[in-house]
Amino acid sequence: MTQIQKSLPLAQRPVDPQLRQAGWLRLSAAQTEQLAAVQNRYGIDLSLERGRAAIEEAGCVLVPVEMVIRQERKYQETCVLFVLGKDLLISVEQDVHLEALDLAGEQLLQAQRTGIELDPATMLFTIIEVLNDAARAAVGELSEQLDARSEAVAVASGGFEMSKRQAGVADIAGTAIALGEAEELVARMVEGQLMLARAGRWLRRFSDNATLAQGLSMLLSDIHSLRRYARFQHDKIRNLQQSLMTTLDLKQNQVIKVFTVVTAVFTPPTLLAAFYGQNFAYMPELELVWGEWLVMGLTGFFSLMPLFYIKRKGWMR
Repeated sequence: MTQIQKSLPLAQRPVDPQLRQAGWLRLSAAQTEQLAAVQNRYGIDLSLERGRAAIEEAGCVLVPVEMVIRQERKYQETCVLFVLGKDLLISVEQDVHLEALDLAGEQLLQAQRTGIELDPATMLFTIIEVLNDAARAAVGELSEQLDARSEAVAVASGGFEMSKRQAGVADIAGTAIALGEAEELVARMVEGQLMLARAGRWLRRFSDNATLAQGLSMLLSDIHSLRRYARFQHDKIRNLQQSLMTTLDLKQNQVIKVFTVVTAVFTPPTLLAAFYGQNFAYMPELELVWGEWLVMGLTGFFSLMPLFYIKRKGWMR
């Protein structure tokens, strides 16, 4: 399973002048000078130290959104701070350059060409919608990876891999580590959906547009539906982990059982060897011509008796 990776901030492509004129100011955490100028102008703290709480400040709503996206063929954990005012929308990308925001900008420009009037609330609505779609794509791809991982778990649980060799503890341990990474990834996705839903609720509270409010209700329902789907993937991972742990316990019991059988088989010969290894002054068996064959026969008989008893009880299955 692909592990979460954090990338260094990338150079931001400037927002289209038409969107900037509509009130969207898109910034990056790497643009320290522009961030400082915006903070001084609007009196708003846009730094990372502000925490994860959503607050109202200087007549604006500040909502941070942390989420996991699938970008550049890897899962990336990112954070975007949204500042929504009556005539202003600021987005600050903290970790990576989001291609989803590029897509949101293209959709907004397309809507503007069709005659739709853009305002900060409408633009934030479109951005949240696009981010939710990006999260859906990430969860969907993770689900496909989990399906492939489920087959590997089923093969390991059956005892053999495709090469027909016995699946060992190392094989199961590697799968367990991958599932642990996937569990952390899904947990971050669920948390991201919660923060995205919070941004939608703040937008509904801030906006007085009735048409937008209706769309927000549908969007929030979609976000919560995706969150439940992500939780389903989390439960699937837990079931796979439980299956692996059960298989690992069975294999450890199998190993212990093999050593127990070996010990039971070799205990009688060990006792006979210890008995005839004593330095007695007189041992009648030494005078028998067939004494050696007698001892060998008794040794074999007493070795097979425990094995026969264990097999009859079914302990070797």
